[in-house]
Amino acid sequence: MIDNITIERFKNVKKIELKLENINILVGSNNAGKSSILQSIQFAVAIAQTTSLEEFGKTKWKSNKLSTSLTTNQIIYSPVRDVYALGYGGSLSQDKGKGISVKFQESGSTDSATFVLRKGRNKNLLTEIEGKSLGEPIRDLENPYSIYVPGLSGIPPFEELKSEGLVRRMAAKGDANNVFRNVLWLLYQDSVKWNAFLIDFKDIFPKLDILISFNKLKDEYLNVFIKSDKNIIFPIDSFGTGVLQIIQVLSYIHLYNPKILILDEPDSHLHPSNQRVLAEKLNEITLRLNFQIIISTHSRHLLDSFREYAKINWISNGEIKNEAYDFVSVLLEIGALDKGDVLNGNVKCVVFTEDSKTEILENLLDVNGFNLEETQIWSYEGCSKIETAIILAAFIKEKAPNTNIVIHRDSDYLDEKSCEEIEAKANKAGIEIFFTIGTDIESHYLDPEHIHKIYNNLTLEQITSAIIESTNSAKTKSIETFINTRNALALTIQYSGGNRINPGKISAECISQYDANTSRYRHGKRVLKDLKNRLQQLGGQRDIISPTDHLKFEKLEKIKNTIWS
Repeated sequence: MIDNITIERFKNVKKIELKLENINILVGSNNAGKSSILQSIQFAVAIAQTTSLEEFGKTKWKSNKLSTSLTTNQIIYSPVRDVYALGYGGSLSQDKGKGISVKFQESGSTDSATFVLRKGRNKNLLTEIEGKSLGEPIRDLENPYSIYVPGLSGIPPFEELKSEGLVRRMAAKGDANNVFRNVLWLLYQDSVKWNAFLIDFKDIFPKLDILISFNKLKDEYLNVFIKSDKNIIFPIDSFGTGVLQIIQVLSYIHLYNPKILILDEPDSHLHPSNQRVLAEKLNEITLRLNFQIIISTHSRHLLDSFREYAKINWISNGEIKNEAYDFVSVLLEIGALDKGDVLNGNVKCVVFTEDSKTEILENLLDVNGFNLEETQIWSYEGCSKIETAIILAAFIKEKAPNTNIVIHRDSDYLDEKSCEEIEAKANKAGIEIFFTIGTDIESHYLDPEHIHKIYNNLTLEQITSAIIESTNSAKTKSIETFINTRNALALTIQYSGGNRINPGKISAECISQYDANTSRYRHGKRVLKDLKNRLQQLGGQRDIISPTDHLKFEKLEKIKNTIWS
């Protein structure tokens, strides 16, 4: 396993140290340097592999170093045609200390390998590898140390059978699209690897199967098809790019078993649900087969899925900005790297909310006069952290300075002083914030007059009685949640040097406050769920989440008037 990779003077990367874990995510805006990092790693491996070709047979290790010269045409992989343009600032230097350098440091040992490339005389290139113990296995082209898989844009309609060596070289240079079927054919020759590949493929697409054949006496091209669960057979090139992308990634893993798999935006053609399944599968495979993955992505879905077990690196201007991780995770979680690009003069308001389902909030905004055609609701975790919201608001203001930022904040079990402190911080940053009247936004819909407008076939007394019954039904859970929340807060204060927690006192205070102000502290979501069932039995099925004047809320109306005055 590689502990870290240090890249120097490659394209727009001056120097960067990438600490590696099993799965490593590179995120950042366009032209931030993500692809340069991926390309530099594969380029270093390709330089090493090139020195193992037959024409370099006389090249030997001397004092733990291997040096040789080569031409641009000999290099197995280069991200651009003009290799000299890969140097820092677009020019490759002759100076050894100013050439491209990529260093691999192995985990748990002192072994490392440094690959240096600089400009030679007579249009040649000079390369030097230092560190034989690690450098030698990286040179091995028979067992590729790393595989670079760029985004799949499509595959050719036909493929002739190619030699294993040629397929390996094309795969090593990132020319995966043109040997898609050949990789599958080579995998098919090894029944153990093929069956392992199919198991992983079917975990993602259980209703699909892959059929492959080639008769060297009759066939001109490799025959690869996909069979659906309805026994319909399709040529593989007619299938969606998302399925092909996953086939390609899994086939490379099982055929070559690389130490490092490099994926450049594998999410570009995948449905969000398949992105999540792929993430889970890749995590499982890395642990099972003991290899590492480096992925660049713009996808919040992929990031969400990898969050628990991947190292996230925020790349900006060719550097790692990991102190900004909270910022990045939020941006990607809500798709802000994409949404920020579409913000324009037509969007006057962006509302942040922690709720993943936004229909309830949208209805409340509509009733209170928000122009929904000029409003975007961004759902993300972490809205309760005002510091994170302030950073995100700054990002939006940079993209669209005339956009107003509003935070929907569930009051939960905060006291009045805490709410005032949060609001003051938000307002200081130019952000409007509204707290719900109860613990959550569902509490707004527990108003008897509002419900009576919808269930006009019931009396106000029947509705009020149903609300009380549902509130009592949820009482135990409401108080339990209240006490647990306040205990957690008290523990945080204690660990920060504050007073020792007194659970008995906290419990007594919570029960007292609940009894004194039940509508404020009951758990809105639980009560509303129970109430819907009671009302359905009393008056039929109607939608409580509907607009009525009784949902008007003074704070929201004030915010609306500020934006659309």
